[in-house]
Amino acid sequence: MKTIKAKLATGMVTIMLLMMAAVGVAVAADSITGTITAKGDMIVLDAADGSYVLEGNDMAPDMVGKTVKVTGTVTEKEDVKVINVLSMEEVKE
Repeated sequence: MKTIKAKLATGMVTIMLLMMAAVGVAVAADSITGTITAKGDMIVLDAADGSYVLEGNDMAPDMVGKTVKVTGTVTEKEDVKVINVLSMEEVKE
């Protein structure tokens, strides 16, 4: 009986942690609109609140010069804002 209770408790804790992680990921994503520029070998989003270096797989260089909405996780590394890109879409004006 103790084994069943222990497995049940472990399962419930695991489910709660997974739910908390999923909510945390959803809250952490930011959407920022700006213009894509190339600065050296970096792709940068110039937005109203500053510039963000783009990282990740979705850094389409063909978007340079276009206004886009970038969704991703923003961090700061050595006083530089960095956004790990989850998605990017062109904003049609």
